[in-house]
Amino acid sequence: MSTETIVLLSVAGLAALVALFYISHTIEKQRRQNALLIANLSDFTYRLQRLLDVIPPAYLGRDIQLLLLNQIKKRMQRLQELAPGNEKFRKKLDAASAQIEDIKAGGGQTGKPQLKNPEEANQIRALLQELGKVIENFARNKVLSPDSARKHLQFIQASFVDANLNYLLQLGQTAHQEGKPKLALLNYEKALAEMKKHNGSGAYSARMEQVMAQMEVLKADQGQAPAREPDADNELTQAMTELLEEEDAWKKKYF
Repeated sequence: MSTETIVLLSVAGLAALVALFYISHTIEKQRRQNALLIANLSDFTYRLQRLLDVIPPAYLGRDIQLLLLNQIKKRMQRLQELAPGNEKFRKKLDAASAQIEDIKAGGGQTGKPQLKNPEEANQIRALLQELGKVIENFARNKVLSPDSARKHLQFIQASFVDANLNYLLQLGQTAHQEGKPKLALLNYEKALAEMKKHNGSGAYSARMEQVMAQMEVLKADQGQAPAREPDADNELTQAMTELLEEEDAWKKKYF
């Protein structure tokens, strides 16, 4: 075998090794990119699904539910393309599609819930704030038009206010039932102040009349009720003030 042939074969072998290394590196790089993409898509769909699962449907509304579900469906379709053998992705895609059809048919809508404790109220308020950030992200990425994003944010802000009001009124009712008129009045007064701030269209007028009637009954009975411990009143006042300040901060940010 001539020297020229040996040189040519050596060069060809070296080129083949380089090509094999490049192909292997490209495949590994693509594999890592796909794994990262799958992780990011899975994490975001989990976040969206958690918002749907935990926030009561009445605080989301039909349009926001459909928006989140369609975004979940879109990402699950992409995940199925990336991992066609993953049965979990197929089931989640089927579940999202079924939820979309159910909501379009008028299902999934319930009345406003009664918030049972501070932890539940705080969780819902925190998730509504997280939902607002998701809507902002959709607007930045052109998933939503500015007008659509603004409409959804206004609905979320109204839900945030309503969650606060429902919790205050629930505290007032519970205190009333437990024979603590001063504590009930404190919560009713906070709720009434909030309703007055948001009653430009008269949306809370009937509710305000009911609360004022309850307050009159409480004031009439207050002379027979045992006095509350001052520390307990101060603690609750501070908690309610912080809650309302949080709601004001929400309005300043979005509106």
